[in-house]
Amino acid sequence: MEKVREFIIDYIQREYDIPDDVDILNLNYVEEGYIDSLGLIQFIAVIEDEFGITFTDEDLESEDIKVVGKMAELIASKMEGAAE
Repeated sequence: MEKVREFIIDYIQREYDIPDDVDILNLNYVEEGYIDSLGLIQFIAVIEDEFGITFTDEDLESEDIKVVGKMAELIASKMEGAAE
């Protein structure tokens, strides 16, 4: 899961201007205005390509997909499920 978390953090910090003092694992990047709805769709596509997963409609409606730490957990869970 560390690789997933690092990928998400690196991507968000590279693409968006997030201050260093922000608790990034608990950051809701949509509510805080760092990523808009179009940016979120692009981010989701990047993640799906990078990790070979697919988000369900239920995943996309969840608040978890908008918080770095929760998204990392969701991705790791999907990767584990795909490996079984």
